[in-house]
Amino acid sequence: MRNYVLVPEALVVAGAVLLVLLGRAPRRSRRWAPLVATVLVAVALAVELWAGATLSTYLGGALVQDRFALFAKAAVLLAAGLAIAVTDWSDESAPAIGMAMILLAAFGVMIVASATDFVGLWAGLELAAAAGVVLASVRRADLGLRLLVAGGVASALVLIGLAFVYATTGSADLSTVRRVAASATDTLPLAIPVFLLLGGLAVRAGLPPFQFARLPVGLGASPLGAGILIGLVAAAALTVAFKISAALLPLPAAFSPYLMVVAAVAMVGGGAAALATRSPRARLAYLAAGQVGWVAAGLATHYRIGLGASLFLLGAFVVAATAGPAVMAGADVGEFALAGMGLLRPARAAGIALVFLSLAGVPPLAGFFGEFAVASALAQSGAFWLLALGLLGAVMSMAAAAGTLRAIYLQSPPDENRRAAGARLPVLTRLSTGGAVALCAVIAGYGVFANPIISLADQGAEALGLR
Repeated sequence: MRNYVLVPEALVVAGAVLLVLLGRAPRRSRRWAPLVATVLVAVALAVELWAGATLSTYLGGALVQDRFALFAKAAVLLAAGLAIAVTDWSDESAPAIGMAMILLAAFGVMIVASATDFVGLWAGLELAAAAGVVLASVRRADLGLRLLVAGGVASALVLIGLAFVYATTGSADLSTVRRVAASATDTLPLAIPVFLLLGGLAVRAGLPPFQFARLPVGLGASPLGAGILIGLVAAAALTVAFKISAALLPLPAAFSPYLMVVAAVAMVGGGAAALATRSPRARLAYLAAGQVGWVAAGLATHYRIGLGASLFLLGAFVVAATAGPAVMAGADVGEFALAGMGLLRPARAAGIALVFLSLAGVPPLAGFFGEFAVASALAQSGAFWLLALGLLGAVMSMAAAAGTLRAIYLQSPPDENRRAAGARLPVLTRLSTGGAVALCAVIAGYGVFANPIISLADQGAEALGLR
């Protein structure tokens, strides 16, 4: 099976190239593109689950296939496939380009998950971010330019941090960095570049207080573009953070305090902002930021149980945050955006509801079990102040999600004039309806099978060298 390990990446890249070429084809020939793209991603996911258990290195050691890579790549492929399946393509300015960009963004995360050195981490992160810039620019060039500037700042911070870590440890290889760190001591010359590196990743992930640069882009982009920005780019940044944290694990003082502060601000700030806003997409973005804070909190514990819990939560996060904007489609802005959706579009309404509930950490969904596992790790590490702030943010997030459910199921559908002033209903197709049902099944099933999945995530943490 070793020869098939890289087949998922090859399928994703080939699909992205074909979709770009398909953008110039007649409209009639593009009718089946979403179904074909969904099937392509499903095949890539199946091959990943079948052949990904083979542990080996590739391309002269530049890429590695281990349990961590298997878990992360499977989660990203699942998220990308669901996002394509649930999308209302009448709301996308360039459907073929949109599908190509989400495949390229997923490929970027897959590169990060398998990377063994700093070059691979940076290249995968930048590829995922570039796909978001392209798709944001398709609808509004000014938002793409704004995102490009913010991304340039983030990329500079990441590169400076990686360069200084390389200069300090003498190597860009993650395993070598870990060995050097095991015999080194915490010093300010190392802590400062790590601070810059994690700051750049926080900008990429759109965490408070850095959301001022990305939130307007996420609100103005197409549904699929918002899914890339809120879900896949954040997942790429978090995956880099996993790799860096594991490499510097012998020196927790170099990264743990900063991660704790970021996690506290994200969890509380995300919950408070979600509770305050009335825009469904903005609320989803803030809830996603709050859940990213929980992932960062697990990394800050610098223990295997914490990283395993964060990896489990990352899988739940990337599915909900990537497919969430797509399942809302045109009904994602305005005061009356989701009112009466439960009666008018029951399958989509259920998908939207489960996305918000999972991102808010409501039991018994995937987000709740992930946050519960991180909370247990925080308690074991003695970080009770961070746990208390996380619980405060979780309460506010749940209240915000309850407000969204109230609009979906309890408010009456507005008349056409009021809906025209707010948002339109998504167009129903067999694929999008089936995709919404599949999204519900995945989010609910992730919680039902939480125990075996978290065991796989624990194996992924072990693959990073944690004991």
